[in-house]
Amino acid sequence: MNTAFTKVPKTLGISDFRAGLAGHLAKAKTSPLIISDRKGGESYVVLGADAYNQLFELWEDEQDGLELARLIRANKGKKLIPWEKVRDSVPR
Repeated sequence: MNTAFTKVPKTLGISDFRAGLAGHLAKAKTSPLIISDRKGGESYVVLGADAYNQLFELWEDEQDGLELARLIRANKGKKLIPWEKVRDSVPR
């Protein structure tokens, strides 16, 4: 599944969502739905499971990138260890 994650406006009130629950859940498989609770109240996002998993994987990739950038900054100026030396030191 290829879901595009962009900001979406609040689209449904909670009563409208509840009234057409089955149809709205079917739509949530392809596009996130924003449900608002009364005027100016809380808002909720409804996603299909595949879209949620894709979003979570994107978040994990972002966290990995941030950690890599942090490690590169922390290692700046330190002597590098040649790959061959690392490879040969690992027991087989």
